[in-house]
Amino acid sequence: MIKIDGFSGTSNYYNVTSDDCPSFSGIVAGECKGDLWVDSINNPKIAIANSYAVGSFAFLGSINNDNEYENLENFIRQVIFSFLKENDSENFEFSIEHDCLKPYILKMFNDKTINHEEEYSFRRTEGINQIYSLPEDYRMQKIDYDFWKRLMDGVYKNEALLTERLLESWGSFEIFEKKSVAFCITYSESIAAVIVGTARFKNIIPIDIETDKKFRHKGLGYALTVEFVNECMKKGLVAQWDCVESNPFSRKLAEKAGFKPFKENDVYWFAI
Repeated sequence: MIKIDGFSGTSNYYNVTSDDCPSFSGIVAGECKGDLWVDSINNPKIAIANSYAVGSFAFLGSINNDNEYENLENFIRQVIFSFLKENDSENFEFSIEHDCLKPYILKMFNDKTINHEEEYSFRRTEGINQIYSLPEDYRMQKIDYDFWKRLMDGVYKNEALLTERLLESWGSFEIFEKKSVAFCITYSESIAAVIVGTARFKNIIPIDIETDKKFRHKGLGYALTVEFVNECMKKGLVAQWDCVESNPFSRKLAEKAGFKPFKENDVYWFAI
């Protein structure tokens, strides 16, 4: 397996990408930032992608013979596990994005105690016409150059709530501005909540949304979602919402905003 750095991606990537998983397919295609390993730069059959925004790895592609299977297993145990330990990770969390890979990957780790939970994926392909209201003194902000400059000038105390998501996904504000969408809600000198498109594959943008604990239960997540979806519509983009079963509040927010389910998959993890 070969590690590919930066936004290089790989050519002829269609064998190892899927429209259903833009967070990982975008890394393979070189559209967004992430860690990527492939069996071949020019004609990959297997890819392993690691997304900061998702917080896990994904296996993409297919295995054609026992030799490929053995090589992949050795690589994961020697290289990927070492990569995780170097980054102070105690668990290997992953999804398997092509069904034909599942029996191979799960068999590979039959010596581990594997945990899993369901992940649900939703999309919204139309704008949201509903009106929302913000509490007094809360302000909706589009993440444009002027806002980013104020952020870099230290106007907001907890800028990491936004900057970590944006820079870990895009590397720079300039790349983000060309490819993605983001909004935040501010209160005084604090960022109360953020919504960021943290990847892109074709015209599909996955959502990462968070409200600071001090500002929850005020309807901020819904307000951000309305603005995000409508901005995506203006740009010809499709917003995708992914959430796991252990986060029912996220799923309820997606359903409230009119996102429609289209896919279910498992997320797995085990101690290394």
